[in-house]
Amino acid sequence: MKQVCLISTVNHNVGDDFVRTGILWLLKAVLGDLGTTVIHKHFPATARGAFWQQVHGLTHGLKNRFDWRGRLSRAVDLLPFNAARDQVLSCDLLVQSGAPMYWKNRWSSCARTEWFTPLVEKRWRQISQHVPLLNLGAGSCQAWGSDGSEIVSDPDCRSFVDVFTRWSSVTTVRDRLAQSIVRQCGHEVPLLPCPSIFAPGALNIQGRPGEYIALNYMPQGGHYDLAGQGAGARRKWEDVFCKMARGLSRRQACLLICHDREEERQAGRLLPEIPRFYSGDWREYLQAYSRCSSAVVNRVHGAVVAAVMGKQVLLTGNDTRLLMAAEIPGVTVLPVQEAWDSLDELVADLLRMPAREQPEAFIGIARERYLGLLSPILSA
Repeated sequence: MKQVCLISTVNHNVGDDFVRTGILWLLKAVLGDLGTTVIHKHFPATARGAFWQQVHGLTHGLKNRFDWRGRLSRAVDLLPFNAARDQVLSCDLLVQSGAPMYWKNRWSSCARTEWFTPLVEKRWRQISQHVPLLNLGAGSCQAWGSDGSEIVSDPDCRSFVDVFTRWSSVTTVRDRLAQSIVRQCGHEVPLLPCPSIFAPGALNIQGRPGEYIALNYMPQGGHYDLAGQGAGARRKWEDVFCKMARGLSRRQACLLICHDREEERQAGRLLPEIPRFYSGDWREYLQAYSRCSSAVVNRVHGAVVAAVMGKQVLLTGNDTRLLMAAEIPGVTVLPVQEAWDSLDELVADLLRMPAREQPEAFIGIARERYLGLLSPILSA
């Protein structure tokens, strides 16, 4: 049985669970039964095995002032490796599991990502002669409207993109900006839908008749204020979304799907009259999206899985992760700034759209393209 090690997150982001499930579904189609381990990329010490995975579990969710978890992880990595227990050194295949790979903002950049040096440079390079490295579903994460030039013009970022692409046996990107960035760094890589499109099928979850409109709210329309618009834009989006949601819920059943505790808290504070959904089991999110009639969301992976289960989706956001969902049939993408004056009208248009079937042909074509890339590498 092949042992696959995935660089992802653990109990952190429902979207990462969707992506990881889709990737494993593809790998099993080529390799059959797999043994799998997951390294929490924000705490790379979890590569050292069960004890450090327990440490991650106990400290997950605690305030991380002064990056004490990162400091701890880096200190632990100064200790000698135990190759038999280390999840990277003992694997047969290492996979970067679909996430923003190419970014540069005021406080961070892809060249300084916390997992690349400890997991890829220090570990995988020791076993690179016989263990493939895959970079699947890589995306961009820049302020909406970026052309990627701030990344390509940065020598450190450009070097990261070049090295990671050269070292990977297969790289696929999930949005057109990511493809353009990699191309400008000297490599041509295929644009394929995010592997999260396969998650519902991997668990045999089908779209059902709609019971409610799925809503999802993030305080600034996305994870970060990458454009530096400040508190005014945050309040504006809060007002616009809440006005739309209140009006909609008076006419139709709605459910606020909250991907984490903070979203649940914000939803309860702003829209207490609308039922809320939160779960510690990521699989239940697929079930929740399968039962909606349509969706108005900020979470890109919520948009993706709802669309591949046949729902009409309006996705609003403030960064280039929107471009990932733009590749999926059934998703209408709208930057938050453009939604300020038109959200009610666009939601009305969404609700008038005819019902959709699940895009089986789209999913099938994407699956064949992925397997066409993976089979020659993994079969060898």
